[in-house]
Amino acid sequence: MPKPEIIGSARSTYTRVVRMVCEEKEIEYGLTECALGAPELLAIHPLGKMPVLRHGDVELFESRAIAAYIDRSFPGRPLFPPDPHHAALTEQWVSLVNTAIDTAP
Repeated sequence: MPKPEIIGSARSTYTRVVRMVCEEKEIEYGLTECALGAPELLAIHPLGKMPVLRHGDVELFESRAIAAYIDRSFPGRPLFPPDPHHAALTEQWVSLVNTAIDTAP
């Protein structure tokens, strides 16, 4: 299986989140730099936002979905708690940050 390819910008908060997930899982990945709305992004994300992921036949957009995919697809310590209550608390805080704290387009 090829290494995951993250398409986005190193300056992007959400691209950085996905890269940190890869680092925590200790997996190799590639970063393809591009600007918002670039054809590489539009090919996967309907709004041309970053990051997007290519991994073999898998193409995903939205950092939360990408992070969950990476966490579940690679060995190592799980980054998202398996306990339903703790998982819900994690989702709660991720959602708060995404909707109220980091409101960048």
